[in-house]
Amino acid sequence: MKWYNDMTEQQKQSFQKVIAVCVVASIIILLIPIVMHFFL
Repeated sequence: MKWYNDMTEQQKQSFQKVIAVCVVASIIILLIPIVMHFFL
């Protein structure tokens, strides 16, 4: 994780935002079929 420690604070914050968006997007993508299955 040397590359992460070499980042500036602003780079770390934007990197964490990207990770958060990816996690949220993957959860939504996984939940859509489950939700559709319950309602249809």
